[in-house]
Amino acid sequence: MTTSSVDADRMSGQVSPSGATATLAAGALMLTSALLTFFIGVFALAANNVVVTGPGYEYTFQITGWGWANILTGMVLAAFAIALFVSAQWARAAAIIVTCLAIVVTFLWMPYYPHGLNRADSP
Repeated sequence: MTTSSVDADRMSGQVSPSGATATLAAGALMLTSALLTFFIGVFALAANNVVVTGPGYEYTFQITGWGWANILTGMVLAAFAIALFVSAQWARAAAIIVTCLAIVVTFLWMPYYPHGLNRADSP
């Protein structure tokens, strides 16, 4: 008698992360990312500018545009996360594309993050 790997997993109590479980996990991670991205945008709008100082220079950036970009990105991520939760067939491929775009927006936002201690200030 032969058993398949799926039957062996069932007998051992291990379940492979496929199907509904993986989709729900991806949706939960996307929704978490959407909330954090949305709040970053709200905080950027509230701050209106960020001053980054260092040894001998000072830059002031208007970050209102980036705030709106993060808010919109968060809303789009949340919409596709909900589509994953309701098991829409098109949502899997679309979620991958939207998540890649959100990563790009987050990467482009990095220079505007407030900086901690400067190297001259560190102990």
